[in-house]
Amino acid sequence: MVFLFSGRGTIGTNSGSLSIFDTHRNDGLLLQTPSEDTVSSSSLVPQDRTDSGFVKVDRLDELKSIYEEDFREDQTTPESGKQVEDAVDDNLSEAVEDENRSAPEADGEDEDYSPLPDTIDYHEIFSLTRADRKYIPIFTNGVGIYNPNIIPHPTEHDMWIVVAQHEQSAEHISVSEQVACNVGLLDGVMVCAKEPSVLPIEPSIDGQCPGDLAYYNFRRGPRDARMFYGPDAPYILYGSQSAYTCLGIWLEDVRMLLQDFHLEQTTVKLFDHATEVQRPPPVRGIEKNFFLFWDSQGKAYAHHDIFPRRAFAQISFDGSVGLDLAPLSYNNDNVCLAMYLPALGPSEESIHQASNSLSITFCKRKDPGCAPDASNTFLFTIFQHKSYHDYHGIYEPYIMVFQRDPPFAIHAISQRPLWIHGRATLTKETHSLLYDNDSDRPIPEGHTEMFYVTSISWKTHGQRFHGYLDDTLFLGFGIEDSRAGLIDVLAEDLFQDLGYCA
Repeated sequence: MVFLFSGRGTIGTNSGSLSIFDTHRNDGLLLQTPSEDTVSSSSLVPQDRTDSGFVKVDRLDELKSIYEEDFREDQTTPESGKQVEDAVDDNLSEAVEDENRSAPEADGEDEDYSPLPDTIDYHEIFSLTRADRKYIPIFTNGVGIYNPNIIPHPTEHDMWIVVAQHEQSAEHISVSEQVACNVGLLDGVMVCAKEPSVLPIEPSIDGQCPGDLAYYNFRRGPRDARMFYGPDAPYILYGSQSAYTCLGIWLEDVRMLLQDFHLEQTTVKLFDHATEVQRPPPVRGIEKNFFLFWDSQGKAYAHHDIFPRRAFAQISFDGSVGLDLAPLSYNNDNVCLAMYLPALGPSEESIHQASNSLSITFCKRKDPGCAPDASNTFLFTIFQHKSYHDYHGIYEPYIMVFQRDPPFAIHAISQRPLWIHGRATLTKETHSLLYDNDSDRPIPEGHTEMFYVTSISWKTHGQRFHGYLDDTLFLGFGIEDSRAGLIDVLAEDLFQDLGYCA
């Protein structure tokens, strides 16, 4: 089961009551192939439905689990993009050299090297809501989700909106979906008011993935979504087939996809339909995990990479981007990254972007003398150190703070990874689908649960992009690609352990 509690209950909302449904697991879903029309929640049907339009994949020997395929996507390097006809490959060799040169790796192949040291020095964060201070589960009436994103509801001030990846297994790997529901807090659990429905994102374009990447031409639909607020509007970024490479990143004003914003849909002028976000060269075969940020003048930028070197550029309304601006701060950034990035092991470890970005002023809203200016207001995001050992991934989240105006140099980085209170050792009781669905797969010893941070959002209704140290944040994360969680913390709790660059 997704969550281990039972019974019924209700909480009041502005529009009635919100129910906790009987706990159950709705296993074995068949997924509807996207059509030219809007996809609806009718695609969430029991496995005994085999009507035309549904995809059932029997080639289990050819298709790995979603869990393993997602890690394979993360591992795609710029060199993989050389097979793509339209990819810019003039700088690929330079990029690979940079990756080898810049990585703060452990020295050589050490026989005593352990990918999971007995003790990692974490900075633990605790929930403000729950009595036990553990993270907040999300109850979805049996619809499996993971990697959630959350923003405040636009009109109901005791509700939030969650968008998450729809849980899938290898049998149903050919269509990827994002589902959405409105949630409210009940007894320390975020509860969907109704069963999650499929987000009506435009159908994927035809894929052009060649060679070893051709598999991705047949797994359509949005993946790895990030829903977030900018200064003026909420957006969604997601991965799908690309017009420029194999898999790319698409952007849309999320108000066009959610009925909770129907009164605002006529006012949407920018990104009112799915628009692919481009990047400066070199272009990878598989692009993912971009995030947007805004400067103090409201100009928007796309941040493409943190490692092996930063890459970001100003974005236009059609998704095109300008020159890579990262070289303007290379001298500062390279020193800072070398000082504070976690060391990488000799194999199967890397650094990647994880969440969206927000703006913060490093003083407290309640203080009369607290006023945002260039000296105290910055942008921040979460990146992760990922490892993949014994066929199991583990992700450790870190905060990166950078300037909100050019040259956008890195200001500070966490010196220790965050530990979300409630995360536990990986066991059978974790109910990871990776192991529940394969009884012959051994659970590796000494591993912790995989927590994958996807979302940061201000908890307060009406608050969008900017906040202060005494404001409350939600962090959204997936657990073992099997379920979803949130934790609410004071912003200042995330910044207790920064290492400053200058």
